[in-house]
Amino acid sequence: MIQLLFKRLTIAIPTLIIIIAFVFFLMRLAPGGPFTNERALPPEIEQKINQAYDLDKPIIHQFGIYLSKTLKGDLGPSYKYKDFTVNELIASGFPVSITLGLSAIILSLFLGCLLGIIAAIKKNTAIDYAVMGVSLVGICVPSFVLAPILSLIFGLYLGLLPISGWGNGNIYYLILPVISLSLPQIAIISRMMRASTIETLNSDFIKTARSKGLPKTRIIRKHVIRASILPVIDYLAPATAGLMTGSIIIEQIFGLPGIGRYFVVGALQRDYTLVSGVMILYASLLMFLILISDILRALLDPRVKIND
Repeated sequence: MIQLLFKRLTIAIPTLIIIIAFVFFLMRLAPGGPFTNERALPPEIEQKINQAYDLDKPIIHQFGIYLSKTLKGDLGPSYKYKDFTVNELIASGFPVSITLGLSAIILSLFLGCLLGIIAAIKKNTAIDYAVMGVSLVGICVPSFVLAPILSLIFGLYLGLLPISGWGNGNIYYLILPVISLSLPQIAIISRMMRASTIETLNSDFIKTARSKGLPKTRIIRKHVIRASILPVIDYLAPATAGLMTGSIIIEQIFGLPGIGRYFVVGALQRDYTLVSGVMILYASLLMFLILISDILRALLDPRVKIND
């Protein structure tokens, strides 16, 4: 396990530095700057502002300063949110975003795996066709299309759920955003789980278990689920990436005070440090989840060695 962690970290750290460099230079390739939209400033004041934020230095020098601060955990000041650092902005919005993201991940994994197993057990029946038909619709309809539809039906027409705001974390305010974010992933995971379960049910070790007279429920619970869920574990990190990027749009649609709004505002207003900080956070979370996925794969699959 220690060797696995060490190998993943030796890959993750250089990868994170490359991501930091990519975002840093990409933001500066865009036309304009963080203060170009301000009212016309006297040249001496504009020069002092650039000096205060190190924007008057060569870009390589700027990157060196930013990278040294970032590696120490300092993401710098926000150019647009006065008197706030990027660390403070992320700290204020991260609890909302992580609550939304984790809720969507848990719901996607639970319902996706459950529906996939049911469809596989009831293969070529009405239940199987219904699950696969609904999952096909879920794959075709993206979250940003599904969210307004759900808001219109359950919020405006039926008046059952709120369509905007956070409500101090009240669960009723989370239902529509979480469902909108997780339904496409539920559809993908259910189809993946169905195919994997069917393959496992036809494998030799399951036939051996049946020949020994083991109950069907025990075979499914003890053997089928453990073997079938491995492709879903591998898909966990990409699925999480999809949920994280989708949450930016969902937060805007439902007016949630997460870090997605900071990313959008920062990108539109050339707030270099804010956009970079959010991207670094997302990249770090993704690499952490990839590590968790590798560990779970090693623990669940006896063919994978922990120290590989």
